[in-house]
Amino acid sequence: MIGLRTTSTWILAALAAPVAGAMASEPGATGSADPGHRALLEIRVGDEEPRRITASGALIKGELRFIGEHQDPAGRFVVDWNWTADLDPTGDARIDGKASITNLTDDRHVYDLRAAFRLDPVIMHGSKIGGSVRVTLEMDEDGGVIDCPMGESLWEISVDDASARRLHTGPFMMGGGGAGTAVADSNFGAPWPGQDAPAIERGVTIRHHGRITSGDRAIFQSALVVGGDPDHFVQRRDVESPVRVGARRDGRRVIELGGGRSGGSVRGGSRGRDAAVSGPAGGNSVSKNRRKRSKAATTPRRD
Repeated sequence: MIGLRTTSTWILAALAAPVAGAMASEPGATGSADPGHRALLEIRVGDEEPRRITASGALIKGELRFIGEHQDPAGRFVVDWNWTADLDPTGDARIDGKASITNLTDDRHVYDLRAAFRLDPVIMHGSKIGGSVRVTLEMDEDGGVIDCPMGESLWEISVDDASARRLHTGPFMMGGGGAGTAVADSNFGAPWPGQDAPAIERGVTIRHHGRITSGDRAIFQSALVVGGDPDHFVQRRDVESPVRVGARRDGRRVIELGGGRSGGSVRGGSRGRDAAVSGPAGGNSVSKNRRKRSKAATTPRRD
């Protein structure tokens, strides 16, 4: 891949800031005034200053939904998202849905999309997680590739700032030589949620990352389940006296959570585990933008 010009683009969706707009309208949708039901999308291309987009969750037929689209004003890419979120771990929190990135330029670029969800109540001792991802690359008539290098992954879940699980780890490459789709599946923590994870003081972050060829679209279909011991749940309150879930009289101290770091960037730490390894195999060669592409293929597997 030497000699290819790449631009690093990362997009952050953090449920933590006041928001407005960027929400698709659907029949039966009602806005949510809960500050935990808001999203901040932060987009940065290369060394440019980040641009922030606001989006609100909406209750649609009793479900909290985040639905929207953003097109780069310069016409370089389009990002869209459609997530259903139950952010209460009582009975397990769950995030389902998809996000996609379309490269509208004449070259390949690296995209990094992070979606951070704030839980309420939080889990003050060890949590449990499990989930899956299907990555689909939609290619034009010239074919295409999505890839990531060693040390990166197409999909990652972090608990607060700590990486907890990666799927489709690098070196990873998937694609084809003509119009069509390429698909890779992976999952972990079955039965969900079955993998041990750290305490959760703020929330969880889903990350999508990869280099995408021109004219192609990468779709990340995710399912994430988060749970824990209800005895360790503490209700988040932006007031002086947060309360523990349930009417317990065990004398345990209840601490105040929230605020503080909620408006900052969400970046995964190095505390977690790195699992699931995908590597290149034989496949179709791809030539786009007058550049030769390496062979690319993938075999869906179970992590």
